Amino acid sequence: MADYDLIVRNAVIYDGLGNDPVSGDMAVSDGRVTAIGTVSGSADREIDAAGAAVAPGIVDVHTHYDAQLTWDPTASPSPALGVTTVVIGNCGFGIAPAPAEARDTILANLSVVEAMSLDSLHAGVDFSFTGFGEYLDLVQSKKPFPNVAAMASHSVMRTAVMGDAGSEREATMEELDRMQALFREALDAGAIGMGSSTFENHFGAGGRPVPSRMASDDEFRAFARTLGDAGGGLMMATCGDRTSVRLLGELAELANGASIYAPLLHYSNQPDRAMTFARECAAEREAGRPVYPQCSCQPLSMDFTLEAAYPMLTIDGWPEDGDVAKLKTAFADPAVRQQIREALKVPSGTRIFNGHWERVEITIAGDESLTGLTIADLAQKQGKDPLDAILDLALSEDLKTVFTAKLLNVEEDAVAELLSMPGNIVSLSDAGAHHTLFCDAGFGIYFLSHWVREAKKFTLTEAIRKLTSEPARIYGLEGRGELTVGSAADFIIFDPETLELSRTKKLKDLPADGERLVREAPGLKGTFVNGVQVHDGSDYLDVDGPGRVLRRGRSHLDVAAE
Repeated sequence: MADYDLIVRNAVIYDGLGNDPVSGDMAVSDGRVTAIGTVSGSADREIDAAGAAVAPGIVDVHTHYDAQLTWDPTASPSPALGVTTVVIGNCGFGIAPAPAEARDTILANLSVVEAMSLDSLHAGVDFSFTGFGEYLDLVQSKKPFPNVAAMASHSVMRTAVMGDAGSEREATMEELDRMQALFREALDAGAIGMGSSTFENHFGAGGRPVPSRMASDDEFRAFARTLGDAGGGLMMATCGDRTSVRLLGELAELANGASIYAPLLHYSNQPDRAMTFARECAAEREAGRPVYPQCSCQPLSMDFTLEAAYPMLTIDGWPEDGDVAKLKTAFADPAVRQQIREALKVPSGTRIFNGHWERVEITIAGDESLTGLTIADLAQKQGKDPLDAILDLALSEDLKTVFTAKLLNVEEDAVAELLSMPGNIVSLSDAGAHHTLFCDAGFGIYFLSHWVREAKKFTLTEAIRKLTSEPARIYGLEGRGELTVGSAADFIIFDPETLELSRTKKLKDLPADGERLVREAPGLKGTFVNGVQVHDGSDYLDVDGPGRVLRRGRSHLDVAAE
């Protein structure tokens, strides 16, 4: 009989806590790390890491896999990108509780606000649940590949109680009482807190505000008190201008836990904005009210074609008609082009795109030699104005050319300062959402490759800590995000010198033939969850998913099957 289930030999082992790495071996038994250093004895399986790095798996605290996990237990593409634990319920856009009469509204809102195919949602979501506890049981029964921690969803609870009126008005006291009852049920079932949104750009079906935007500050306080009374937990919000950091601090006090502010992004046209919020969050923490902002390590990018050029629609003169023939006529019109050019000469704080053509890249083109060029590069190569270059290329390919625009979080020095600030959580992948617009699920791979190896702004030890134990501790995920004796054996094996994030590629593998964008991680050699390998660097393995639903009030180190 073997001494261990698994031994990884000849590795450079990072504990995720910020300590110096250890060269040697790591043993695993029953889903937990049992020895680190020089390990003698035998194992059912041995892996020679050949000097590669072994680190805790990435903890992704901002995903939207709530629906996908009911049909895809792999939570693709996250495990292929080094993620071993995901948090769902972010922004309040989950799918539970789901009374029958509310399901169409829940899916319609989710489809719009998180840019998911409604046909795919209707075809894919397994609604063999009603309550939040039944939903968590369903997710576990699907045998997920990553671990899953869930927040209760504010907008969904409003929809369950108020129907369409949830997007129209404040709740009555009777409605609020019913929502609190649903929240208590979710907390009893294992929800780690509540996700919500007051962000002005979050719209649901029919262009209506998402339900949580109609909630008063007192409604937020009521949820926080309920959370505090239940023993404490997280209050997470994607914040609009109406929601102050000071309110989040008050909610943290009431909830006997932490508040999470999102999103922390650097705006070129408002250069002090993000740092001001970050400092306000730090001041709340110093005052004993833990508020942590979620900070992106990647440029906020969006893939688009000129059939539906979302980043360009706020430019005066840009044609809005979705008819391809009419768009082609407009894009070929010199007068239309000149109007757009004139508009771009005047920077605007309310416009998504302000003429930075060096930040617009050709991602998929009929002429593959153009892939990777920016529009500025193409314009220089062709001796054209950049607007003419992008329109001429798109017209020559029947508007099918795919471009990627970097919209926010682009100035590297400013972003590095935000990422370096203690308490700012490296996050905001939005994995599982925005299927055809972008794929930022590989944020951790980008952090380890770009910010460590290329930009040299962080050591590998620091970067691993910020992606693993730091978010796990803030979110109360006991024994996750670290590799120490007794901790969960969630880990990745990778080559720090070759690890990189690929360009996006389009797949047509969602239910009802829905399309999505994914990325890959060359240099990642394996992803392991609770001691079981789920991805080998090339593909998912044919295994029963070893992930656990990490429930509030229960040990997060329980790796035994339920």
